[in-house]
Amino acid sequence: MPTTLIADKKNMKSLTDKIVESLESKRDSFIGSLKNKETVANSEGFRSGIDWAIGTIEVMESQAEFEEVARVMMKHLGNVNKYHPHHTVIVANSTAELVEGITGIVVLDYVPDVG
Repeated sequence: MPTTLIADKKNMKSLTDKIVESLESKRDSFIGSLKNKETVANSEGFRSGIDWAIGTIEVMESQAEFEEVARVMMKHLGNVNKYHPHHTVIVANSTAELVEGITGIVVLDYVPDVG
């Protein structure tokens, strides 16, 4: 029986959102020596660099082409420790399904020739 989950928006985030949150956390954290109070994270250059990286990621995501987005899923499906070649993903605006083909055939007898 298939499992249907309604994703909790507070807990499950997109890969891009996770990357941005990680960078924001690093921007706001203490990185340095407690002994002499020198911190990399408190330098303006460090914080500006992180802000630039976050902005770049957000722009790239908003301008991403279909193939670029599809390749992320294809790369993920290529993880042989999680998936095998019979797994397929079907994505729509509000759903994503991971399906497994048990058996299948290709019949072209009824497809009209184009050309």
